[in-house]
Amino acid sequence: MANNQIMKEALATALKKLLEKQPLSKISVKYITDYCNISRNTFYYHFQDKYELINWVFYTDMLQNVNSFNDPSKLTDSFLNVCKCLYANRKFYLACFQYVGQNSLYEYLNDLYYEMWKINIDMRYSESGFKLTESELQLMAKMKAHSFVGIISDWVKDGMRDNYMSYFEQVHAVLEFEASGYAHLTEERMLGEHMEKANMIGRKKCLKAC
Repeated sequence: MANNQIMKEALATALKKLLEKQPLSKISVKYITDYCNISRNTFYYHFQDKYELINWVFYTDMLQNVNSFNDPSKLTDSFLNVCKCLYANRKFYLACFQYVGQNSLYEYLNDLYYEMWKINIDMRYSESGFKLTESELQLMAKMKAHSFVGIISDWVKDGMRDNYMSYFEQVHAVLEFEASGYAHLTEERMLGEHMEKANMIGRKKCLKAC
């Protein structure tokens, strides 16, 4: 297990070094393996292609730098931290986001957030006393994931400018406001249940009195 991790890290380092000199489109698996002085079979033992390697680097970076990234209940907290992490390694990620096809970082990020939003939305609606159908849940999760990743993608296309913080803080505020709405729904449901219970007790007393 330790050797696998060491090899993955070596391949990641090689890719980062090669990206300093040429675009991602020009870097082949052979370039990466030659840099590491290993066989291509060794590379394919760990990764399907260079894009899967990129996705592994991204996920590893996020786990190391964003504690809430893999916690669906803390998606709003993770948003700013994800962007900070991307910005800290912007040269690498600017190059990686140039590719938008199958198995791309964009697609990986979108799929990742889709699954996390599904859990997050289902959890929050359940806490509020609402049960969504699977199709409703999928649609809402897709909308959230596309908007979430779309904002990040637009920022990347704009060159990851360093004035992003104020913009992302506004996005974070909107997400937090929306999250508070779920809490408000929960409070309303609890109040409604309490009033209904009180009404039932009142009706029973009235019937007994009659």
